[in-house]
Amino acid sequence: MNGIPTKSIKKFYTLLFSGKISESEKTLEYIRKKLGEENSYYNALYGIYYSYVNDDLDSYIFKLWERYLSGVDKKTLQNEIKKLIDESHEPPSNFLQAWIDLVNIIDQLPTPHKIEKKEAKPIEESIEETGIVEDIEEERQSSNIEKNILVRRLGNQ
Repeated sequence: MNGIPTKSIKKFYTLLFSGKISESEKTLEYIRKKLGEENSYYNALYGIYYSYVNDDLDSYIFKLWERYLSGVDKKTLQNEIKKLIDESHEPPSNFLQAWIDLVNIIDQLPTPHKIEKKEAKPIEESIEETGIVEDIEEERQSSNIEKNILVRRLGNQ
């Protein structure tokens, strides 16, 4: 993994995808110091970090995870990246290697917390569909009616 131990790269991704952003940033800073700011492997990691932290849902990192979580196997994902390498004119090999390395360990990483939250959204929608929200609203309205009746009674005394 480009002169950086696999353990450090895995730690960066684990922290990032677990939502421990400041800790992942410290690990990324360690990697930057080891590789240098101009290193294309570091730049790929920084791009992944930046896209993830800024919720760029159209970025490759989110698309990669969505495809992986929907059942696309690692080998297919690796082949797609290798195809990009083959089709590119003099691609920065270290940059693309960072993506290959991510796919190689993707099954060892936690599901990104931002994707988990996004997947949880339909649960909230299903709660609305079950009528729980309407039941709460009806209770609130009947409570207001009871309160108004009580206020009028007290006012008439």
